[in-house]
Amino acid sequence: MITTIFFDLDGVIVDSEPIHAKAKRMILDAYSIQYPDSIFDDFIGQPDEVFFKHVFEKLDKQRNPYQSLLQEKNDQFFELIPEMQLVEGFTSFINEIKKKNIKTALVSSTSTYTFGLIDKHFYLADLFDLLITEKDTERHKPFPDPYLKALQTLPASVDSTIVIEDSPNGIKSAKEAGCRVFALTTSFKTEKLMEADAIFNSYDEIAKKLTQ
Repeated sequence: MITTIFFDLDGVIVDSEPIHAKAKRMILDAYSIQYPDSIFDDFIGQPDEVFFKHVFEKLDKQRNPYQSLLQEKNDQFFELIPEMQLVEGFTSFINEIKKKNIKTALVSSTSTYTFGLIDKHFYLADLFDLLITEKDTERHKPFPDPYLKALQTLPASVDSTIVIEDSPNGIKSAKEAGCRVFALTTSFKTEKLMEADAIFNSYDEIAKKLTQ
């Protein structure tokens, strides 16, 4: 019996990964920083600070302070938020599970600042019994700490909890915390999500699975 569902944010609740990538790309291009096309997918599920530290250490020959690039990315992201959409089916799905008294938690490595920007646009915070963001753990996805923190704080049992994720980093985090993981193909193709317990193309498919 499922009593708790944990949700990632980017790619699971909001279709924000393209917006994050667009903002990062604009900043890297503005500073003429060369980067592989795969870099944005490689860091899905990890904090932006980790991304820009990598840029500083490995890619930026000008050695621009990564904190400055991060702030510029945040500013650009704010400008792009009106382009963002909720993941199709999320609203009806969470409304239905709340009617069944299933507890919910948002478990994300996003910063409190970024979540605040998104929350002002979509009013998400009130949908969850618990919010876990970057500030709540020292280590972030793909480490298990965010999900371990959620399990301990809510509290919840791994035996009755499902995690909904969209990225290899997020799946690894949840699995190492002992959770069962449902993956959505919103950000990656199926072959990249094979470590999940089940893979779905939509919330309708997840809803049908939960009623079986």
